[in-house]
Amino acid sequence: MLKYMKELEQEKDFLLQGLEMVEHAREWYHQHIHFMQERQRLLGKNKTSTDFFPDGSQSHLGHLLPKLQEVNRCLGDLLSAMGKPGNPSSTLSRLAPTAPVVSPASAGSQQAINMLKEQNRLLTKEVTDKCERITQLEQEKSALIKQLFEARARSNHETSQLDSTFI
Repeated sequence: MLKYMKELEQEKDFLLQGLEMVEHAREWYHQHIHFMQERQRLLGKNKTSTDFFPDGSQSHLGHLLPKLQEVNRCLGDLLSAMGKPGNPSSTLSRLAPTAPVVSPASAGSQQAINMLKEQNRLLTKEVTDKCERITQLEQEKSALIKQLFEARARSNHETSQLDSTFI
């Protein structure tokens, strides 16, 4: 009985997470529909203008369209699976993993955090390498300056000996 209650609570958590994501997705879809309608309207006014769309918009559409198709397909699959006869709870329990609940948003955030940590590590290593190189160059510079002063001193000493010879 306790295990069943836990499963129901987990199912409820999945449903709430999904509902929140669907609400955000709905808002995003509406914004993009409005944006596309505005672009169509402006394009209709400027039928001869080909520079309305920046170069990046076509590549953006190329990346966005497959993702939208995949999201729509997944939602369709979910709805068709839920529409089949039987207990919706048992269907969702079979679909839901038994691992700890991690929403795609938090998984994406975790992936971004890991990427930033790796980037930070690489940049820190690069800075350390550059600092070591700077230290090495400063030491070489000091050695060259010392050699220069020694060479000038020898030159001055030799010149003064020549001057005293001619006197």
